[in-house]
Amino acid sequence: MSHDLNIKHLEYFQKVVQLGSINKAAQALFISQPYLGKIIHDLEDSYGYLLLNRGSQGVTLTPEGEEFSKWASYILEEVGSLWRGSEEREDDYQHLAVSMTKFSHVMESFIEVVMKHRDQKTFSHRLYEGSPDEVVEDVFTGRATVGVFHFDRRRRREVENLLSAKHLVYRHLAYAEPHVVLSKNHPLVRGGQPITLRSLSPYGVIHYLGQYDELISSLFGSELFREQDESKVIYLSNRESLLRLISVSDFYSIGIHDFELQDFGYQDISIPIADCDFSFEFGYVYAKGTRLSRITQECLKNIEKRLS
Repeated sequence: MSHDLNIKHLEYFQKVVQLGSINKAAQALFISQPYLGKIIHDLEDSYGYLLLNRGSQGVTLTPEGEEFSKWASYILEEVGSLWRGSEEREDDYQHLAVSMTKFSHVMESFIEVVMKHRDQKTFSHRLYEGSPDEVVEDVFTGRATVGVFHFDRRRRREVENLLSAKHLVYRHLAYAEPHVVLSKNHPLVRGGQPITLRSLSPYGVIHYLGQYDELISSLFGSELFREQDESKVIYLSNRESLLRLISVSDFYSIGIHDFELQDFGYQDISIPIADCDFSFEFGYVYAKGTRLSRITQECLKNIEKRLS
């Protein structure tokens, strides 16, 4: 029996137990079903017992799985207490711990607030970036005080239910319509032509990995993207590489409205996508009973203003 253990994988297992389905858990965690299935199999191999009964209606715990789930819950609670205990030792005003999905608007708010209070004698600030699933996990475990993330607004009730099951509080920040992001020197811009997904179809599209998966899936399956040449696709996971490539090429990407670095640093612009019924909801989450510090509240207000 191997004793290697990944805390994230324990949370994934608990999500499967909560939803009674590997497929549903994978969707809620924003990961693929095969990847989650492999994690469960690896846990079973490490533990030495079958943890889940698989069936056409979903999964149920085996007797050994019930025992494993109890210990997993205990371990996750202890990890959360460890992070929360660290936070309680920090000064109320000086401490800012934010986890966010990779949106520059949130990053810019964090930087602005931190720089505003840079003359304090002591401080301890943390900013983490990841997928919506990772953001929620950061807050659940206490690694971050608040998590700012986005999702398809049509999934609002589902998201709230999932967060409530984790004893997390959700608060709405803003709605944002999807935009095309392209260079101010793009041929269509220079020529004064309408910027639509169809007029952009001859040009390459850049996918910012992990950020707009639901939107891209929705758009590519719609009439709006019917003429898009899917052989001209570039995949990137780095913010700076994305902005730089857009600024020096005729490629385009999908995002939301402009932010400071995009405009002043790279001369890229954002244009609303016409006839698109998809929209993002941005919100933040924190653990029930958490008292948000003044600097945290200031950061959240800054983010709300920037997104709106």
